[in-house]
Amino acid sequence: MNRNKTTEGRTRKGFIAFIKGESERQRQNGHISVANNYRSAGNSLARFLRTKRKTDVSFKKLTALLMADYEAWLQVDGLCKNTTSFYFRTLQSVYHKAVRQGWTDDRKPFADVYRGVAKTVKRAIDAHEVCQLKALDIRAALIRQGYDGKALAKLLCQLEFSRNIFIFCFCARGLTFVDLAHMKKANVVDDTLVYVRRKTKQRMEVRIEPMMQEILTRYPSDTEYLLPILSKTGDGHAVYHHYRYALARYNRHLKMLGCMLGGLKLTSYVSRHSWASAAYSQHVPLSIISLSMGHDSEKTTEIYLKSLESNVLNKTNHRLLTHIFRT
Repeated sequence: MNRNKTTEGRTRKGFIAFIKGESERQRQNGHISVANNYRSAGNSLARFLRTKRKTDVSFKKLTALLMADYEAWLQVDGLCKNTTSFYFRTLQSVYHKAVRQGWTDDRKPFADVYRGVAKTVKRAIDAHEVCQLKALDIRAALIRQGYDGKALAKLLCQLEFSRNIFIFCFCARGLTFVDLAHMKKANVVDDTLVYVRRKTKQRMEVRIEPMMQEILTRYPSDTEYLLPILSKTGDGHAVYHHYRYALARYNRHLKMLGCMLGGLKLTSYVSRHSWASAAYSQHVPLSIISLSMGHDSEKTTEIYLKSLESNVLNKTNHRLLTHIFRT
């Protein structure tokens, strides 16, 4: 039976058209990030097809050879291996949906292209650099740059907030910005943050250390959110776009703070990598680091999930922060 045409009589659909449909379905279901990933990968493949004077490709002609040509085109275009891998993993995910829905047999068109994760440049800063960031006199740095009056006061508040968010994420065992931004006051249970990681869906319990509590006290939120990073609630589209704006602003501020510290490369990921690096330098076992950060891809994490309790992880984090900040 022709799998591109079911007994219900639905018409043939190309892969690009299928991607667009799946992207819109994800968007309607409130999965904005997934929808954007689908759209981004689909647009890239569509650009490649246009070089062959095509606007779409049938599932039958979506072959391993075509994907090898697409991979070569991406490399010539200057994309790094992790970006091309992201496109192929996303396209493969959508393709498998098409297989499950009966649009095609699985011809394994992605079997020969790179879908791994290549090692990237180190994104961690040393423990003493974290301390330098915490102690940075932002006001003095801004004055040296010529800021004064209302402009100084406004930017000072913004940069101090971003600096403290970075420190909070570091102290919370490398908490991701996306998880912190969406965290609600209801996620605080006694003296612990209890939440589910948005990426891995793993349940996390992180004790609120004194330095974290100081930041929470300094920045009370007048919404349901734990910290005043987001203000939009309810509608998924509005929240997502507000989050993207907040992330861009956070990274912009971190870049400014890094320049004040002599050119440190600071981004939203650096606090997470830095906590892992600091823990490893203090001889914390890799398995505990992995579990503490909520990873789900390492075999050691799966082994220790059944044997390590949250209090072990919290004690490890407390000792680490005490050593770094001498609290």
